[in-house]
Amino acid sequence: MFRNFILFLFLIFILNTNNGYSQPNINESFTNIVLHKKPKDLPIFELKNKNGKLIVFNDFSAKLTLINFWATWCAPCKKELPKLEFLSNQFSIKDLQIILVNIEEKKYEDIQKFFNELKIKNLKSFFDNKLKLTKELSLRGIPITLIVNSSGKEVARIIGDLDFTDKRFITWIKNY
Repeated sequence: MFRNFILFLFLIFILNTNNGYSQPNINESFTNIVLHKKPKDLPIFELKNKNGKLIVFNDFSAKLTLINFWATWCAPCKKELPKLEFLSNQFSIKDLQIILVNIEEKKYEDIQKFFNELKIKNLKSFFDNKLKLTKELSLRGIPITLIVNSSGKEVARIIGDLDFTDKRFITWIKNY
């Protein structure tokens, strides 16, 4: 009888287990991730493409989009970009999209040379060289990465650099 009761409790525990039990608490693992209680609206993303033309970025069709603000002179950015490249290779485009936004007045050729040095092949950068978007988002320092859901709402913000190759982060983002 006692064994049947234990088996019954075990089955209830297994059946009631959800992602919350297996998903790591991201705030305990990474102190620089700010989760928003309510997703935040974003301003219109007016960025320059590699040809210097103004575009409006509004493709939030992926499950999640990471928007990383960076610069070539930023040492933590230089350390972080290859890790973002690694992360991009772990997901399909429908699950995760990574957008880089350079905040400098640089030519695309300079950025491409910088990417070649870091062996960045799959990521492309847009430009906010007049810092319009940076100011609208009230960004303080770089790198900063916004985590945006498929509705185009900011659900979290990573302040400073993060090890995007960390298995805890990858598991969290897959289960988000």
